[in-house]
Amino acid sequence: MERWIELNNKVLAGSVVDTRYDTEALQAFFQEKVNPNTVFFHNLAEKVRYMVEHGLWDAELFTRYSPQEVQQVFEKAYGYKFRFKAFMGAFKFYSEYATMTPDRSRWLERYEDRMALTALARSETVEGALDLVHHLVNQTFTPATPTLMNSGKANTGRLVSCFLLQDCTDNLDSITKTLSFVAELSKGGGGIGVEVSNLRARGESLRGIQNVTKGVMGVAKMLDNMLRYADQAGQRPGAGAIYLSVMHADFGDTLNAKKIATDEDARLKTLSVGATIPDVFLDKVRAGEDIFQFYPHSLWQETGREFTDIDWTREYQTLADNPNIRKKRVSARRVLEDIAVTQGESGYPYLLFEGNANRANPIPNIGSIKMSNLCSEILQPTLPSYFHPYGQESKDRVGLDVSCNLASLVIERAMESRDLGSVVGTAIRMLDNVARSTSIHEVPAVRRANDEMRSIGLGAMGLHSFLAKSELIYGSPEALEFCDVFFAAMHYHARKASMEIARDTGFVFRGFEGSRYQSGEHFAQYLERDFRPVTPEVAALFVGQTLPTRQDWEQLVADIKQHGLAHSFVMAVAPTGSISYVSHASASVMPVTEKVETRTSNKARTIYPMPHLSADTEWYYEEAYDMDQRRVIDTVATIQKHVDQGISCTLFVPSSATTRDLQRYYLYAFSRGVKTLYYTRLRKMSIEECLTCAV
Repeated sequence: MERWIELNNKVLAGSVVDTRYDTEALQAFFQEKVNPNTVFFHNLAEKVRYMVEHGLWDAELFTRYSPQEVQQVFEKAYGYKFRFKAFMGAFKFYSEYATMTPDRSRWLERYEDRMALTALARSETVEGALDLVHHLVNQTFTPATPTLMNSGKANTGRLVSCFLLQDCTDNLDSITKTLSFVAELSKGGGGIGVEVSNLRARGESLRGIQNVTKGVMGVAKMLDNMLRYADQAGQRPGAGAIYLSVMHADFGDTLNAKKIATDEDARLKTLSVGATIPDVFLDKVRAGEDIFQFYPHSLWQETGREFTDIDWTREYQTLADNPNIRKKRVSARRVLEDIAVTQGESGYPYLLFEGNANRANPIPNIGSIKMSNLCSEILQPTLPSYFHPYGQESKDRVGLDVSCNLASLVIERAMESRDLGSVVGTAIRMLDNVARSTSIHEVPAVRRANDEMRSIGLGAMGLHSFLAKSELIYGSPEALEFCDVFFAAMHYHARKASMEIARDTGFVFRGFEGSRYQSGEHFAQYLERDFRPVTPEVAALFVGQTLPTRQDWEQLVADIKQHGLAHSFVMAVAPTGSISYVSHASASVMPVTEKVETRTSNKARTIYPMPHLSADTEWYYEEAYDMDQRRVIDTVATIQKHVDQGISCTLFVPSSATTRDLQRYYLYAFSRGVKTLYYTRLRKMSIEECLTCAV
């Protein structure tokens, strides 16, 4: 075993956690592994020439800037004297992000090189690159893994890797097109969410022949196999999720496919499952009543409407009373209990509370929110595409799908900067560059949505580690107050930056006219009161920060009405994975599951003590499984008020939790306005991390 691994493991070798060994492991890793195995270049010009000639760095990038400008950016990156703060951060960066020789024996990039190259690639001017490299090296925010990993490289992967498809309408041409789109996206590293509620249920009619259709599971199994086949040349397994309404007659069959006792032929081994839940279903749960689940083809034959076009809460009773529509009666409580049982076994399904998502939808004029992504934080309207047989392509109608352009603020460093506006503004401009640089031509509806809607998702990580350092208890009134103030300010600066881009470039996203942005309705809460700290503990954290006032919001809303917005959405909080280690922060806005995390990679155990873990902060690092999950839900609900998309929210429950406990959490989350719930994790249960959306 390598000495740096042995030293890192000594963190937990004694009766108490000793983080000094982590520092020693970090030093040994560089002295004995990284430094001796990093290719030496005499100067930057030699490095650039080598990397371009060997097809590793994008040659076009170095025609955009002069050699002197490139030198400026690299010198600024190295001038900060960046040092990793934990072994795990360095280990992750050099294992997953830094460019290596083709045989992976030596490194060609250091941390500063990757940040400088990203800054050059994601900027239009040297001034922009110098500003961006400042934030990247100082880790006030961090781009999503695909953006950080691939920016500035030649012949490499995409800058985004999370997609939503609503192409799967109820005909074979659409189904086969969707399968081909999934394969194209998956082979390039894409995590894909697919809406399948429009598919006929099992046993419906086809060409007038009764009881012959294979239902959602027939398509789900094909998607499951496709994701395992198109696995990015064996480097990373494919990953995808289907979203299916609980009102669909095949919901029970699909849910069963994620249960442990399911027959092997019916099991969905790779494909994740999400449940879309309308308000009327939860109303029936509370009342202890039965509910009907509907057969989509029968519904279409009677009404001429797709399943996802139905407003189930408003139209349910009329459709339930129509004898011409095929349906089946089930106990609403039994369905919710079945969801809880399946979550207890496998962590699935994800839950999308359709009513909460659409009540907060700022662009209902474009469409409704029907689905989410693989990590349940992307919530945007989608429109189905319609495809026709060969020779009739001119009749195809391209809808609106979604690609996710993500980054996350590192809360501690963003607060330390004392200039949240600069941090957020730079992050938004970088994400805007990612959106403009992206063209997924293989999937026309994704390309159309990116071109016309230009949605982005700025999130945050390191909430629990910042609260612990500040000696605030996760989920306490003071912690909730901090979240309310911080994310309100973050939202203000994100909207302001989007408005300024629209004003300066003339680009306004399609659908701004007639949106709740244009009317100002979306910003009503900020025009009613100031979001400023009240308690002394929280006020002290914001000393030196300039927080937006009601008057600032009034001016911004007026500017938005005049100039528009460049982005249909600007915020989403993803479940940060590897990148949170690199940024030395706790993951996303969730509580930590362990004060000292243990991870196994390539048969080696690595240890990650939480940032600032000490005798003074240990008490504030209450582990997620030990806390009432209503505190987690309250935290997410507080942040959700300021996030136009969603938050990847995981529930952490002990193995003693009952299905009734889980159902109470679902109903509580819904009542607090939470839009989605990601995994439910039971202690000692291992669920694969969301790799493709991790930022």
